[in-house]
Amino acid sequence: MKVCIRGAAEDVKLSDIQDVCVDINRILVPTDGSEPSVAATEYAVILGKTFDATVKAIYVDTGYEALEYPEEAMDEELFEGVHPSIKGLVIAKTMCERNGVACDVEIVKGGVAKRIVATAIEWEADLIVCGDTGRTGLKRIALGSVAETVVKGSPIPVLVVKND
Repeated sequence: MKVCIRGAAEDVKLSDIQDVCVDINRILVPTDGSEPSVAATEYAVILGKTFDATVKAIYVDTGYEALEYPEEAMDEELFEGVHPSIKGLVIAKTMCERNGVACDVEIVKGGVAKRIVATAIEWEADLIVCGDTGRTGLKRIALGSVAETVVKGSPIPVLVVKND
């Protein structure tokens, strides 16, 4: 029997501490194809392999109007008609397959942070793993606004992967 310790440090007796009890079966990783989201994908796959968990990679499509600048639609990063954001899903699927981790991919529509949290709840994820920043212009400074909003709004644990 595993014992989970809950409460403040002053309430915990050292004799009560046994095996840690975390059961991670489903890991959600949002990706926009950016370097931080690929780093988060690596962590999600490592954790998926360690816990024999399923990884679900999602890309949140906010629509064309979400692009910071119209030039982004004609960016050099577009390759064979596929934006790098969608490539993040391909990277996640390939990384999982090559490491023996079950993986689902999905494109969801809506506001990014809100859809990440909603998808995690709907899918009954045990953990969200996200990059510290994303592909959104000036929002790359410090902890990205999406990552911060997910941390604040999520009822489940969120691992933010720092990418320098």
